[in-house]
Amino acid sequence: MNRSAAIAFVAFLLTTSVVWAAENKAIEDENKILALVLKRSFPDGGYTVVAPETGFSRSDSDDAKGIRQSKNYVAEHLQTNGIVVSKLVDLLFERNKKPVRLTLVSSQKDGYVIDLDGKFASYFKKDGGGWKKWYKENPKAHGATTVSLPIYDQKAGLVLVYTGTQSDWLAGTGWVILYRYKNGELKEINKVMMWIS
Repeated sequence: MNRSAAIAFVAFLLTTSVVWAAENKAIEDENKILALVLKRSFPDGGYTVVAPETGFSRSDSDDAKGIRQSKNYVAEHLQTNGIVVSKLVDLLFERNKKPVRLTLVSSQKDGYVIDLDGKFASYFKKDGGGWKKWYKENPKAHGATTVSLPIYDQKAGLVLVYTGTQSDWLAGTGWVILYRYKNGELKEINKVMMWIS
């Protein structure tokens, strides 16, 4: 290998490692935020079961007009104390067009377990037993939660994220929530309901 090729190869390796480190840092920061979003405290020491892939419930997801209406609805209802959220809302919709596999680790002590092996999803397959069997076999599993990838505006210290939880056939809600993120803690500013059952 000649000298210029060796220099180019080293430069490539350095660039690749910098990009890889930046991506890992972003994923690590994102997981810290998601862990705070999902943190729950149940009186019985229970937990919510989190879908292993992200999700974002929005109406008319295949229809451009419906998506625009949903964005406007969310932005309008989240406006708080002069905080402009329309750009964050656009980013939330854009970033969550397709599901992504979570890299977050379960933390039963913090009230959430990621259903990586599909044990809980299997209750809703053919002859799976549904909610009745879910609760009979897992009395401390307080419903099924889906979470989106969060949007974090580091400069403004704002986080926007979707989370929805279903705890029976007719018991569930989904919200887009706006948080203030400071010193490793989330403080809810406002939220808007996306669905209820």
